[in-house]
Parts: sequence; C-alpha cells; structure tokens
Amino acid sequence: MKTVVLFSRLYAQYKNRLAETVKSHISSVTEELDARLARFDIDKRGHIIIGFEGQDEEFAINFLTKEYGSSISLAHVKEGATIRGSLIDVGKVGYGFYVDIAAINNMKYVDALLPLYQVRDQFKLKKPLRTIAKSLILVDNLPVDVMITSVDSSEGKIEAIFAESTLNRFDEWLHDDHERLLVFGANSSMIDTALKNTGHSDDIYEIQELGKFEFALRCKRSTRASGIIAAIGPKLRGIPMHLFIPKEVEAKLNAKT
Repeated sequence: MKTVVLFSRLYAQYKNRLAETVKSHISSVTEELDARLARFDIDKRGHIIIGFEGQDEEFAINFLTKEYGSSISLAHVKEGATIRGSLIDVGKVGYGFYVDIAAINNMKYVDALLPLYQVRDQFKLKKPLRTIAKSLILVDNLPVDVMITSVDSSEGKIEAIFAESTLNRFDEWLHDDHERLLVFGANSSMIDTALKNTGHSDDIYEIQELGKFEFALRCKRSTRASGIIAAIGPKLRGIPMHLFIPKEVEAKLNAKT
C-alpha cells in the first residue's frame, strides 16, 4: 500500500461532511483505475491521510496530491523556497506566528516560525504580535505563502517570512473598496447553498479560493460583509468566519496603541 499525507486539512463543524465529499471525489477519480482506497484517515492536525493499493496507486496519489497538496519531509525544506501553509495557534505565543507547511520529521510536524521582528519589518509596524494579528485579520487556518529563511534539521526548526504573494494579497485587500468575508472549513457548494438560501447570492461579487476549504467572499460595493455573516452564519453554524473591512483594518494599523 502506498500512503501519503495530504496538505489540505479538514476541521471545524463539517469536517466529516467534507471528508465524505473528498472520498466521493477520490472514487470518481479512481473509477477507471486499478487503485483501491485502502486507507482514509484524518490526523490530529486535520491533514488527510490516504493509502491506495493496485497497479495504478502511484498515478492516483500523484493526481490527488496535485489537487490537495502533500506533506513534505523536513529534509526537503530548503532555504529560499516558497511554500504554502496555513496559520495555526495564532496569538498563543508573543514572539511570532507559526505556519503549518505540512513538513514532517520523525513522524512529527515541524511548523515554520515567522519571527515577530520579521513580521514587523515586512508590514512596517512596531506593534505587539496580537495587535498585528487582530489588525490584519491574521487568524487560524488562514492560507499564506512563506519563504523559508533558515532550516535546522538537527533541532527540527524552520524560520520563514511572508512570501511576496501573500504580502501582495494583503496590500490588494487593504486598498480595495470591497469588504470581504473569510469562510474557513467549508467547500464552495456549502457556501453557494447558504448564499442562495438566504437570498444573498447577488451580493457577492466574487468568491476567491484561498485554499481547498478556505474562501474569501468579496462583497459588492453596496454590500456590508457584516450583513452577509449575520445572514449565512446560522446556515453554517460552527464554521470559522472573519470580516476583512479595509477601512477598519487601516484604522487599526494607524492607531497609536
């Protein structure tokens, strides 16, 4: 049996429902292949573990890792590389942000640390970490790209900074006159259904896919994101949602305290 840990994670209220949609997708992908799904688990982090048996097991896994991403051995994490990840345990420590890049060493995850001084330098801020996080809506499960700055394999430590692509995304959102609603732990079908059932489909200008199960709903200029969250929140109870309102973000960033 060939097994792989996927990058994409299942979490929050509907993780079991999402797991069934992933299994269904796997079934459709492997229908004509000699590849039997012999293992499907969700680890403590929420990463999906899949295992196949059959002559086409390699093909099946390669196809699915392109779709959902895959874990990486710490030995393959190199300085200067840009890797996608997601913020975890935001605010639990004051010296930086941790990013789950699905790097594994000796069966354990090794997260990338974004030191506070580097984050301050990148965003030109001198505020405490928790203030920066609250101001910029840096929250758990937010997909980000990071550039690796150092790897200590013997100590099992990785340091990184936000990649240019992520910095550009923050800049774009900040200078956009559209408010956004971030919805994590759902798929596009669930979001579309919630918007349709509440009559708000026409209030969303665009649904941006940040990760496999993470989305940013870009509201129309005449629509307030707070109104959307009030409407669809009860339909997606238990799903993490966050408001990114440019004017409010800018005001927090410019505040003296």
